[in-house]
Amino acid sequence: MKTNFCVVFLLFFFSSYSQELIYNLDTSAFTIIKNPADTVMTADDNIRFYKNFRVRGNIEKGYVQMGSGDNPNLVLVDGQLNQNVELWSNLNGSGAIRLYNYDVNGTEVSRISLITNYNGSQDARIITDELEIKGGSDLAELFEITNEKDRIKPGLLVALDPDSPGQLRISESAYDRNIAGVISGANGIKPGILMGQEGTLANGGDLVTISGRTYVQCNTLGGPIKIGDLLTSSPVPGEAMKAGKRRKSRGAVIGKAMSNLDQGSQYVLVLVNLQ
Repeated sequence: MKTNFCVVFLLFFFSSYSQELIYNLDTSAFTIIKNPADTVMTADDNIRFYKNFRVRGNIEKGYVQMGSGDNPNLVLVDGQLNQNVELWSNLNGSGAIRLYNYDVNGTEVSRISLITNYNGSQDARIITDELEIKGGSDLAELFEITNEKDRIKPGLLVALDPDSPGQLRISESAYDRNIAGVISGANGIKPGILMGQEGTLANGGDLVTISGRTYVQCNTLGGPIKIGDLLTSSPVPGEAMKAGKRRKSRGAVIGKAMSNLDQGSQYVLVLVNLQ
């Protein structure tokens, strides 16, 4: 038994008038009744529109458009008057996706581009004017930490491992000039940017903060820690302390304290800035 149902779209090919679109469940095919030449067909579970297909809303310059040409781009435009946003993908080129805004004169004022094959390099790139990250507050890189894995925990200081190029170890001495960063993720503070390059020494399985705000396990072996104090490694493996000796501190400072610690050992918020 042949079963049909109808859906009415506003199709804007060369004029603005309604055309009836019928889908046949038995043949899995669309047919536009007004003009048979505009038939939309399916094959291998794919649907292709042989002309531009557009659904226009009732707000000026706000519309959705899908499909263009034999190898159609995907175009999605939506927004209020003079605040249009477009998302598109070039299926046969750089694999770009772009969102942008126009001003009242139709001039492009801002954009975000995501390109999966930048200039044919096979490298992906994001291009924009300003990037705001709300899910993390530090810059981290992926490293391999050579100490026993059960010793690795967020907030501990790590230093360059002299026996393993490109790798780190948990710090083990005071005023360690090989100090390199902090294991990320302590006290719920996560990295905002994570970097690493697969297949090279510049990669690994552990997140290490090298800049920005993060919590560090600290003690008071160098005296009480106050906001603004410089911090360095302590004799306790992985823990930081107040850097009281200026000459020994050169090259061994992990950053500045942003919270206080009067006694004991606990997390201190630190602005990581190796120096």
